Amino acid sequence: MIKEVFKPASIEEAVKLKSESIFYLSGGTQINWAQAQADRKLNGKPAIEKVILVQDLLSKEIKKQGSDLFIGAGITLQELIDSSQTPGVLKKAAGYIASRNIRNMATLGGNIAANRPDSYILPCLIALNAEVIIADKEKISVESYDSRKNYLITQIILPRVDGVCVIDVALKSSGAYPSVTCAVRVSDKDVVVALGCVSDHVIRLKEIESGIMDGSLSGDTLAAAVANKIHPKSDLSGSAAYKKYISGSMIAHLVALSQKGAERKL
Repeated sequence: MIKEVFKPASIEEAVKLKSESIFYLSGGTQINWAQAQADRKLNGKPAIEKVILVQDLLSKEIKKQGSDLFIGAGITLQELIDSSQTPGVLKKAAGYIASRNIRNMATLGGNIAANRPDSYILPCLIALNAEVIIADKEKISVESYDSRKNYLITQIILPRVDGVCVIDVALKSSGAYPSVTCAVRVSDKDVVVALGCVSDHVIRLKEIESGIMDGSLSGDTLAAAVANKIHPKSDLSGSAAYKKYISGSMIAHLVALSQKGAERKL
């Protein structure tokens, strides 16, 4: 339960207020997520009781600088969907959150900072080689972002990438937590495969990527390689065996889609 709230006048003041026991709060959909609080208790961590309000400090602007797209971390997922500048695949990822009420509150920066293993957004951003800018102006790739350090994210950068990014999720219903979330981008220069719900955070399958790149993995052999590589746990969203099977099948399918899309793009 949140018991104390700080409202700084600037980003600089917000950073000064930060400590290990105080967390940044913008839309609030992640901090107030019941499972997040339960996980903290399970891992022997204290409940989140002190927060720093940053909602009014973070930009919601989307702007193009050279070949890169800069997105303010305060933008809500619904605003991201509604913007004509947002890449279609990122709109699709945000749209997987079925509740418009949540999309109207949840921010892009907050979703990255939460680093949920079942995130719809993170696999897509990783496949797009996205970076974040934190309050001290440092750039960090979304893939290597460490949520334990609770940085204040101010902007997200989407660089120009080759190939076509495609995403998919496995859901039992629109209101259920996903069994698997994944994103793939294949080009003649690189391959990115990002997978959620199979570890304690979204992961990249770099060994699988190299096999796709050199042509040694495709179709059924690719699906089998993915299933052998991951070690998910059984939970209410599906058994470990199911997650292995569906992860392999989805990634093999997405790779084929991305390759066809890249060919059409040429």
